[in-house]
This record gives sequence, C-alpha cells and structure tokens, in this order.
Amino acid sequence: MALIRQTIKQKKLSFWKVLFMICGPLFAMNMAMKILRGLSPIIGTIGGLVTLAGAVIACFIIIYKHVAYFNYKIIDDEFIMEKVFGKANHLFLTLKLSELEQFRPFNEVDIQEAKSNKVSIYKFVSGRNTERWYVGEFTRSSKKYMFIIEPNDEVLSAIYTSQKSY
Repeated sequence: MALIRQTIKQKKLSFWKVLFMICGPLFAMNMAMKILRGLSPIIGTIGGLVTLAGAVIACFIIIYKHVAYFNYKIIDDEFIMEKVFGKANHLFLTLKLSELEQFRPFNEVDIQEAKSNKVSIYKFVSGRNTERWYVGEFTRSSKKYMFIIEPNDEVLSAIYTSQKSY
C-alpha cells in the first residue's frame, strides 16, 4: 500500500449566508456598546473592546468551521487525519492501522455511552449525514480514543484489508 488520499470538503456556503454570519456578531457588538455606553463612558469603552474581541473571535470561528476541510491519508501502515485551512495543514491524529482495535459504521456505536465513559472523540467529518460515517477505536497509554471519519471506498477498503491482516 503506497499512498491513499481523500479530501472531505465542507458544503459550499452562499455569499448571503456568510455575510449574515459575519454581520450577526457585529450587530450584537453594536447593541452591547449602545447599552453599556448609557451606564458610563468608561464601562462603554471597556464593554466595546470586550464585545469587539468577542465579535472577532466569533467571526473567526464561524469562518474557520465553514472553510476548513479534512484530509485522510494512508501511507503504508500509517493513517493520518488532518484539517486544512487555507494553505496550512494541521495534523490532528496519526496512528498505525495495527493500533486500530475496532472499526465499524457510526450507527453501530453508542456515542453517548462513550462520552459517559470519558472516551476522547475526534471528529473528522462535515455535515450531519451519518450514513457514510465510520468510527475507529484505539488505545494509547491505557486511555481509549475514538475517531469519526467519512471514508471513500478506497480508504474503507484499505482499512478493512489492514484489519484482516492483524
């Protein structure tokens, strides 16, 4: 197995939806400044700075969640999951396929039970359509981890093939 690669892109957003997502926090900032300015000029200034910082952070989070996408790579026995934002690749999880204890469809896994058992869950999917989602489980340093992916047929076949060989 040389290199298998898959990219999961976010659903395209319309210009108007992005505009609304950015203007919403700015409108909230403006309203907070008007309310706080009535109390005292100093409180209004501090409140304005705090709400400005909050609006900038909210805009960044909104844009980041809708622009970033995921890459899955299988290089020999290594499975790499990363999040891409612009030209920057952020490596989030890498594991040997031999470390994978279970790999099954999302609808066969009780995520709420896993959360209650304090299992760390990594999510590398976009959208809400869970039909093609799969969950992998592994243990490191006696701590259980899970990851959720939406593999294409090539990635799925490579993972299942590696599971049969171990």
